[in-house]
Amino acid sequence: MASFLLAPLSFAQEAAGGDPNTPSAVNLDMASSQGSPVAESGLVAAGGEASSATTAAVIDPSAPVMAETAVIEPSAAAPGALVGSNMASAQAAGNEVEQWLNKLAKAVSELEYSGLVTFEHAGMLETLQVVHAVRDGEQVERVRYLSGEPRELISHGSGGNCEFGASPSARTTLWNAVGQQQVQRAYQFILRGEERIADRDAVVIEARPRDRYRLGLVVSLDRETGLPLKTMLVSTQGRVLERYQFVQLDLSPVEDSALQTVSNAARRIDNRSTCETSQSRWQVRWLPDGFKVVSVKPLSDGDMMVFSDGLGVFTVFVQRLGPELENFKGRAIRGATVAYMDRMEVKGVAYTVTVVGEIPDATARRVASSIIEKG
Repeated sequence: MASFLLAPLSFAQEAAGGDPNTPSAVNLDMASSQGSPVAESGLVAAGGEASSATTAAVIDPSAPVMAETAVIEPSAAAPGALVGSNMASAQAAGNEVEQWLNKLAKAVSELEYSGLVTFEHAGMLETLQVVHAVRDGEQVERVRYLSGEPRELISHGSGGNCEFGASPSARTTLWNAVGQQQVQRAYQFILRGEERIADRDAVVIEARPRDRYRLGLVVSLDRETGLPLKTMLVSTQGRVLERYQFVQLDLSPVEDSALQTVSNAARRIDNRSTCETSQSRWQVRWLPDGFKVVSVKPLSDGDMMVFSDGLGVFTVFVQRLGPELENFKGRAIRGATVAYMDRMEVKGVAYTVTVVGEIPDATARRVASSIIEKG
């Protein structure tokens, strides 16, 4: 059995043994409120009962309530002049959001910085040391976990879609990996106000999904540089599922010595080349609007396909089913990440279909059920 399958399996098995926590709601008026992908979770083996899985949401009870400023709905009874004024204000606010997104894209690809970050997910709080530099026009990032199991990651390049999820900060590279027009077709960007993070002034922007098939994102950008100081993944019900936040930031140029790994077992990721785009024998008949395949990688017993809409990413594994997993079927949710596994039979051969990513549970199920063999 290939290690690509064991990875989602180990996640599912680990999540099934977690202690449940009841998530709380945050004050976000999410447009896509249908369904309840994070209301419950579990890992279901064929013929068995659902076991509890971690569904904890990390909530900031002290977070300020920020007024929405970029979306203005003129009253039907308002005079024409007032309507025109509101429309002009909405357009100006939209232009301001556009400017901030451009500033963000430049910051994540060109700035050098280091700092301490908290990463909250699935009821856990982890502390990370992040060092980000630019060498010969390429991004180099070192992430070291300072709590929990010793882990260290060092990545080269910005092709975050190929191995998305290697570090919590990888999501910010997506703004520079795809065109903003594609992202804005799937999300509505709303200027929500200001706050202070790591002793720096920040502008808060919400990326609100235009449908119920993807998660929302709230990002706080450093007013001076545009660098994301905090990102929160938000469910379709307005619950914070994951939060990544700087608590200390140094914008000084990074020395080469700071990029050297501390551990001999550090994981290295090379994203300097383009993602693999080999042909797959499998066809995904349904995808949420805006999601496109960005990488296809053949495995010894199947294929791995990566899809992205510019902000969200999920991976589909289709592999020949080994005897040890013949009756395995189910799903688990840990924080913002869902792992859903199903099985299918093609010409008398059994295969497992696994969908892993930061997407609603219902989306993962529908993608998995839409996979067929080409031709």
